[in-house]
Amino acid sequence: MKEVSQKTGILMFFTLFAAYVTFAASWVGGSNLGPQIIQTYFGHEVSPVLSQVVNYTITIARVVANFLAALFLMKLGIKRAGQFALFLLSFSMVAIWMPNYWLYIIARMIMALGGSMIMVYMNPIVVRFVSREQKIFYSSFITASYNIGAFIMAIAFVFFADKMTHNWRLTLSCVAAFSIFFFIVWLLKAQNFETSGGSEVKNDYSYGKAVKDPFVWKFALGFGAFLFLYVMTLTSLPPTLANAYSNFKPGAMICAVSGGGMVGTLLMLKIKVERKRRPILLVLGSAAILAIAGAIFLAGISPLVAYTLLFISGIFLFSQYPIYLNIPHELPNMNPQKSTLLFGVIWALTYGFYTILNVIWSMILGAGGLLSANIFYIIVSMIYLVAIILLPETYRKK
Repeated sequence: MKEVSQKTGILMFFTLFAAYVTFAASWVGGSNLGPQIIQTYFGHEVSPVLSQVVNYTITIARVVANFLAALFLMKLGIKRAGQFALFLLSFSMVAIWMPNYWLYIIARMIMALGGSMIMVYMNPIVVRFVSREQKIFYSSFITASYNIGAFIMAIAFVFFADKMTHNWRLTLSCVAAFSIFFFIVWLLKAQNFETSGGSEVKNDYSYGKAVKDPFVWKFALGFGAFLFLYVMTLTSLPPTLANAYSNFKPGAMICAVSGGGMVGTLLMLKIKVERKRRPILLVLGSAAILAIAGAIFLAGISPLVAYTLLFISGIFLFSQYPIYLNIPHELPNMNPQKSTLLFGVIWALTYGFYTILNVIWSMILGAGGLLSANIFYIIVSMIYLVAIILLPETYRKK
């Protein structure tokens, strides 16, 4: 196989990175335009569970996609697997123009299949082209990708809310156009490279071993709780809190969390974390949960204080996210193929857990009200802290 230059490898990484940013923008944009989308297809309000069904189906699609991602990589190679993922992501444009809600949801699920595969395919590129010292740096980019997309949409909704909501199809079409652009860039620039780790590495890691690996389950359970804590602040919680408290602005909440996340990401790009992982994660994880808990319970009393706490929570969330996501990279004998298998199963289980928690939250919201749903949200998020305690310490002094 032809040797691929590091320059090409890094270009491939940032093409996937940018494509995932557009996926995040499309997902968050669709969530915030949920009332307009529901009005278009139904003409009236629907139950919380039905209004959230697009989020459930997207996360279910991500479960399926992550299990399939490594299989496609091994069968097709990174170039064609990436092409397939980016082609599926382009269904974000198809979904917008579907004539009914259920076809819209199916097309959004296909979009999510592509987006989730893209997230998995960034990891073997990092393993192949990035030095050990820079892996947390690149993990910061991976974790920032969703947040950047969310931040862009939040800023747009804060300053151009009327225009963004006036025609939801036009708004989401503008985002989808970028997905098609990055698909074209990949077609022109991507190349195949060896993902098995080379002949000197014994590649006996499989889906079966990954699914049976206790590390995978502990990591994914904690990751699912972490994503539940984080993603809910950008999707389900903002419109829910705004419905309960007239002075609370969903766009400001998304902007605060994602803006704080940008600061946290910049800190991680500057700081070299040369110390044990678990103590850092426990401190930052506890601080993030406390800040978000304070924000959602103060949302109706003092929105400004709530926004401030949400901004702080974004810093805490994204100061730890790349450290947590980098733990699998720090395991012994890691190579691109093992990384893809490991992250494929991890992301699949993670989104499975996240989806279950999201459905339960919606059911509690519908049956017991906002206070009950908020209490469930905070308590369940603490599973993340339990997982950190159970995970191995992967930091080793040089």
